[in-house]
Amino acid sequence: MNPVPLHATAEAAWRRLDHADPTLRDVMSAVAAEPGWVVGDLLTTLAADGDDDAVDRTRLGRVELLAAAGREAEIFGDGYVRCEYLLLGALGVLGDDDRLARARADFHVLMGDRAFAAYLDLAPRPRPAGAARPPLVLLAGLPGTGKSTLAEALAAALPAPVFSMDWQLGALVPFGVLRPDNTGPLSELTLVGAAARQLQLGLGAVIDATGHTQEFRARLQSLARSLDATFVGVECVCSDESVHRTRVAGRDRGIPGWPATVTWAHVQRMRDRWEDWHQPHLIFDTATTTPDDALRRVLDLAARPDPAGA
Repeated sequence: MNPVPLHATAEAAWRRLDHADPTLRDVMSAVAAEPGWVVGDLLTTLAADGDDDAVDRTRLGRVELLAAAGREAEIFGDGYVRCEYLLLGALGVLGDDDRLARARADFHVLMGDRAFAAYLDLAPRPRPAGAARPPLVLLAGLPGTGKSTLAEALAAALPAPVFSMDWQLGALVPFGVLRPDNTGPLSELTLVGAAARQLQLGLGAVIDATGHTQEFRARLQSLARSLDATFVGVECVCSDESVHRTRVAGRDRGIPGWPATVTWAHVQRMRDRWEDWHQPHLIFDTATTTPDDALRRVLDLAARPDPAGA
């Protein structure tokens, strides 16, 4: 007997599998009609990932399938087996480790999308007449380009809290919840949640993150718009590679649970993953721009009612 109980939607899907030993395609068909969390989108990503006719028609033992789905629920910290876990469990029984890893990563992304939509539904609390719009400042860039230094200066000058991706991830390390398939969506959503509450209360926030994807930057801009805040995007770069290397090698940020620094190879990998930032934003070359000048320009922009001309 499966130790993790079936959710009502998964139970309904399970009843459709009225024959012994269903195939992956049988499972996909059975869950397609159920209103799961993101089951429809997950089915779409699985279909787009391709299939193997022989493998996908392989019979799955019902006992093994339920056990595998239960393990997926436990991995995701859920008390119920849902339709999504039946899909993931089926891939596990098939032994398709690569496809399962991709499906888990897709599931995390989809769940992050679902959660983010709820933050966009938040409304700002009433503010006193004439109150300035709170600023949301994103400091993005490769490791070692000076984001954290500028973030700390902004925190004191605004004043506003700094929400750092690395500090938040370091706090999660002791609980063993970080995995390659969830670290990105998890870290981004924790930053969104922290910033959303500040903005809802009419208070500013500074985000210190790599911010290498267009989607994450657009999400923060959308969040600021929905909560009547001023968004300021800042991209930090360092044109002097020797200076950049020295910063990366010599830094020790003292973040509990998190590495003191990263390797230069990691910096290069992140550079390859950087997506062009097309929206208006500030760009600081910290090899030539003084911290005081960068701070002054960000503060000036944050004080404007509409900083679209960054």
